[in-house]
Amino acid sequence: MKQELTEQKKKIAKDWENAFPELTLYSQNKLYKITGCVVIGLELVKLPRSEDYRPYFVVYPLWQGDIKKCLDVPIILKEFKTKKGLQFSISYNKHSLLFDEVLESVTRQLPLSFKNEISMKMLFSVIDDYSKVPPLSAAPNSYLQAVLQEAKFSIALYISAAEAKIVLEQINNKNWDTDQFSMWNIDLDKWLKNLKEKLHLREEFLRQIAINKQDKQIEKLKICELIE
Repeated sequence: MKQELTEQKKKIAKDWENAFPELTLYSQNKLYKITGCVVIGLELVKLPRSEDYRPYFVVYPLWQGDIKKCLDVPIILKEFKTKKGLQFSISYNKHSLLFDEVLESVTRQLPLSFKNEISMKMLFSVIDDYSKVPPLSAAPNSYLQAVLQEAKFSIALYISAAEAKIVLEQINNKNWDTDQFSMWNIDLDKWLKNLKEKLHLREEFLRQIAINKQDKQIEKLKICELIE
């Protein structure tokens, strides 16, 4: 039974890989590509206490201290919905029967095309849309929203210091909820100061991204550049 399930998962991964040849199979349930300073792709997440899975669109940073930290927490983890607007729950046993329908929904709902070049503005738009979806939308001035804005700042810094300054000004002008920051043991003033300091350490920032891209864990991934 266990061997049969393993073979099913291999077949499922192959189906997704064939459907999205622009992505590389990173592990049995993860398909990624490198786009500039981020990793984007799909994850087939096993649902708890069942033999079902659910596909997600993901974006990870490449500017953390090492590749393990980069792939630890996604910037975006966006689920796809069925035609009826419900969450997917795809049985491993019924994957072959359901795959065409699931693939149609995923392709239609993808926030970014894996085939085409991606611009900074397109990526910003995806992050902004993600920030407006519950539960994030319930607290627009929270630290969790600030984390998304910090990701935009880092993406902009990858493009240029001038673009990063624009995002930093937007962050500084926002009326952040200090109580929300305190819940995460984050000092708002220190956080803002840290972003300003990063602006002057762009070379070091770019060097860390370059080091992470060369890590053996992700060196096999397909690569495309992030354009302005």
